[in-house]
Amino acid sequence: MNRSVFATRGRAFRRAFVGALVMAAVMAVAGCDQGKEGDRCNPDLSHDECNSGLTCQQPSTCAENYCCPTPASSSSNPYCNGEGCPPALDAALDAGDDAAPE
Repeated sequence: MNRSVFATRGRAFRRAFVGALVMAAVMAVAGCDQGKEGDRCNPDLSHDECNSGLTCQQPSTCAENYCCPTPASSSSNPYCNGEGCPPALDAALDAGDDAAPE
């Protein structure tokens, strides 16, 4: 009877171990799918996190950095061409009311 209990635990352990390996593989593959056009990026990193043909840059009208082709304005992605990103502080101020306060 003890033998069957250990055999059952051994099979359960093997299944859990294989499941953990599969999850680790899935997470590793998902982790490699970064840096697509329009993805946010950090230009201060020691490595380029954007995919081939893209660089981490901040479009002139945006407050954040994105993986974009050079020049970013040639992209159809709204985060790269400045149409879909949060506005840069200077751009937001330029869009405001320029009248002097009373």
